[in-house]
Amino acid sequence: MEKMVHRSLPERTADAISDLIYRENYSSGAKLPGETELATRLEVSRNTVRQAIRILTEKQVVEVRRGAGTFVSLRRGLSDDVLGLSLVSDKKKLVQDLLELRLLIEPRMAAMAAERATAAEIARLREMFAEMKAAWEAGRNYFEQDMEFHTYIAGCSGNLVVHNLLPSIQQAILLQENVTARRLGERTVEAHRRILSAIENRRGCQAHDAMTAHLIQNRERILQLMEEDHPGIG
Repeated sequence: MEKMVHRSLPERTADAISDLIYRENYSSGAKLPGETELATRLEVSRNTVRQAIRILTEKQVVEVRRGAGTFVSLRRGLSDDVLGLSLVSDKKKLVQDLLELRLLIEPRMAAMAAERATAAEIARLREMFAEMKAAWEAGRNYFEQDMEFHTYIAGCSGNLVVHNLLPSIQQAILLQENVTARRLGERTVEAHRRILSAIENRRGCQAHDAMTAHLIQNRERILQLMEEDHPGIG
């Protein structure tokens, strides 16, 4: 019990940096402030920051690139199966339930993002939308940009739990549906444009409805493709 209560300064600093990553909505691959800035902000020494970064690196929250700096890891400290979904045998039911969960959560997150997102966060959302649109127009796979867009909206809502869960939910759906090459293309781009517009204009109800329509569209497509690929399974 003593060890749990009396945590070291580097451990507490690591927690503070991790909190900063989620509170300020750093996306995967984003560069963190340098050691000097972090030390000033957290009121600790640079050596303590260095030890804290080492702790976060071991937890796969961040990664250090020699000569470039410290970046948020693509894994963000999550395990391979944070929700324990690999133990579910009925994969079709699993996908249906995950899609249902997204419908319960994400429309409300979009509404909250419209109410709470900062100007800088909205600017970053515009960039993400442009990146996804450019990937689609070039005929490239845009799943990563799609997933990042949704995850970032959850971060803009201020809800750290959902911000962490969404990547796991989306990856689990992708692994089961296996239809990356058959995404909705123009309809997805247009749906994202409507969601972005509602958030830009601070219209929570419109953001909620646009996200709901988008997810319902995705759910119908995924379930239809699953039935085509595996009729009668589930």
